[in-house]
Amino acid sequence: MNSLWQFQWLKIPAFPGLIIKDNNFDTVIHFLLILHLIVLFKIKSLIENEVNFLSMEFKKITVKHYLNERAKPKEYKKEYFYPLYVQLIVDAKKAQIKSRVYEQFGIYESEINQITKKDRELNRLFLDGYFSEKHIEKIYTNKIFPLYPLLADEIEVIKRIIILMKPFENRNFTLNDFSDEYEKHITEITDILDSSIKRDYRENLGRIFHNTVDNNEEKRIFNISNFFIHYISWNYSFNNFYETTYEVIPSELKYVENFLDDELLNSIKAYLAYHSKVNILKRYLDKKEKGLISALSYLDWLTEIKDFILAEFTSIFGRKKAVQYVDTLDKILVREIHGK
Repeated sequence: MNSLWQFQWLKIPAFPGLIIKDNNFDTVIHFLLILHLIVLFKIKSLIENEVNFLSMEFKKITVKHYLNERAKPKEYKKEYFYPLYVQLIVDAKKAQIKSRVYEQFGIYESEINQITKKDRELNRLFLDGYFSEKHIEKIYTNKIFPLYPLLADEIEVIKRIIILMKPFENRNFTLNDFSDEYEKHITEITDILDSSIKRDYRENLGRIFHNTVDNNEEKRIFNISNFFIHYISWNYSFNNFYETTYEVIPSELKYVENFLDDELLNSIKAYLAYHSKVNILKRYLDKKEKGLISALSYLDWLTEIKDFILAEFTSIFGRKKAVQYVDTLDKILVREIHGK
């Protein structure tokens, strides 16, 4: 039956190359509805992309140094020196923290002496993190080494910490107490690991000593623990103690390990394996990082070291043992840094 609703050919103006051949009105209407939905979806996607693009314009992380002129200044040669601070602006959230870059200045004291022309008072002000407007402007304008690279380093480190906190994804993101977060993330991990294990080792020695003091059958372990507790200097690192003792009395050192907690023994093995890779780690990070701030920080552990060490351990111990050692080190750091 021929009628107005009978379609032989249907051409779609928006798609000149597309022709539908069908005699069924319902089929054509169905196709047009689908086409309509496709067009709406494309328009929606374009709008969303535009909104995302525009929103990214506001997703900025601004970190910059400034002199805190609200603080009490120090006057020297008719100039006022103020402590260096860092301003943070992240997604409309703001915070100000005291710069910690001066903590790195001691490493470059000879270079700073050249900058200050061996002016002791000026040198002391710089090392304490105090600058005048004239000096800070000169550092930035002339990109004076090592102060300018260190300032740039601190900004990059803070940005990395903020990015790690996922400010644009985490609805609970805040800059409150960021100064504490900054301190935690720049903490040197080798010292933390060493101090933690040394403390636990000495506690284990104390337990062994008290448990065997009146036990004649355990006289050997009592004598060894007594010697380690009362005749070993614990002012040095645990790694130093272990290496030195292993060279002098290896059998006694190994014998003590039979009485240590399993968790501590695993921590010792993981730490000594890590310590054997410290120099390699430093060279690895020196090649990757442009700056001058010392590496092997907790931030480096989270972003670089953990994966690097896992790969190194896997090649030596196998995947299972490597994962176990890395998890052990990670738990120590979380416990010591975050108090968990």
